[in-house]
Amino acid sequence: MKTILITGGASGIGKGIAMQILKKGDRVIAIGSSKANGNTFIDEARQIGATDRAFYTQANLSLEKENRRIIKEVKESFQSLNALILCATKHSKIYTETEEGLELTFALDYLSRFVLSYGLKESLEITDNPIILNVCGSGMKGNIDWNDLHHKNSFESQKVMMHGSRLNDLLGVGFVQNDTVGKIKYIMYNPWAVQTPSMMEMFSSPIMKLMYKIIGKTVEQAAILMTELLDNPPSVAISAYRERKKLNLDHPSYNSDNAKRLYNLTVALIKDLSKQ
Repeated sequence: MKTILITGGASGIGKGIAMQILKKGDRVIAIGSSKANGNTFIDEARQIGATDRAFYTQANLSLEKENRRIIKEVKESFQSLNALILCATKHSKIYTETEEGLELTFALDYLSRFVLSYGLKESLEITDNPIILNVCGSGMKGNIDWNDLHHKNSFESQKVMMHGSRLNDLLGVGFVQNDTVGKIKYIMYNPWAVQTPSMMEMFSSPIMKLMYKIIGKTVEQAAILMTELLDNPPSVAISAYRERKKLNLDHPSYNSDNAKRLYNLTVALIKDLSKQ
């Protein structure tokens, strides 16, 4: 039986993946911010006979200290992890700052994924063929705003969301650059258009909402594609996909020098946060 941790695992795409995994007979640790969603997740797991394989932990992953708590608790409660799936996200229309002084989307969409990727690395390496699946808008155009990584000086919700995807592409590249063991397969995955409540809330125009409903996949359809990839992962250390299409890592989004730069800036930021 595999053990798979999913952030955002009690709602949206994360929950869709969790249910697919539970139906296969594996164990899921879902992390989420809502007690109500957690109760629903456990109830739905019970309905498919997976109560003993479904675990829910409530946490505010936009806080670096909460990510460290989760890492500690997972290491204490589970011997190992076969996969880490990073789905937790928040699309805010207005600038919102966490109690640690970071813009919310940056903290949840990027920094949390950085901390968990490195913090749970040893738990993954215990198992055969471990995987990190980072669900983001991988391989899209856009530049990194090095002078305002977490949007204190300028905030536009859709640009911030896309900026987070650029950071996650570099997170994957940097993780593999720093991985001296080389056992973990790191996958950046772009599900393309999916009809999640959070994405529908991003569009104020009724026409845009309608178009997204027409072109977007259901959560279940997107989850099936991702579980197929988990069952048959690529053999290379790092890869990126848009739906079933493998992306070219020569794309500027995966620039190795930028990945090193972002890694160093992130490590410095985490050191500052640990002093609070």
